[in-house]
Amino acid sequence: MTAACTCPAEPARVRLAAYLTHRDKRWPHTANPHVFVTSHTALSTVPASRLWLYRHYPASSHLLRSDRILDEVLAAGGDARMLCELFGLSIQAVTRSTAAGDFPPG
Repeated sequence: MTAACTCPAEPARVRLAAYLTHRDKRWPHTANPHVFVTSHTALSTVPASRLWLYRHYPASSHLLRSDRILDEVLAAGGDARMLCELFGLSIQAVTRSTAAGDFPPG
């Protein structure tokens, strides 16, 4: 018997799976490799426009990424190497993200 994943990313995985199921039903034959597909991009391989993304997801992508990084900093206990690999950050960027944290030794 396989144990269910109890990781913090599970709610995001559930939502992503639901969206991808919707996408596969709406555009079953698209060759577009991007996560977000619109009626204009379903017949091509170009990404959805920034305007479309902003209309549907008004938070800035920079804000979403920063929030994700901060959450991972807290979840990883400030593990700089993991953060560098996960987000493609330099050690300087990770140091800025973890500088204010008081993390227990891991």
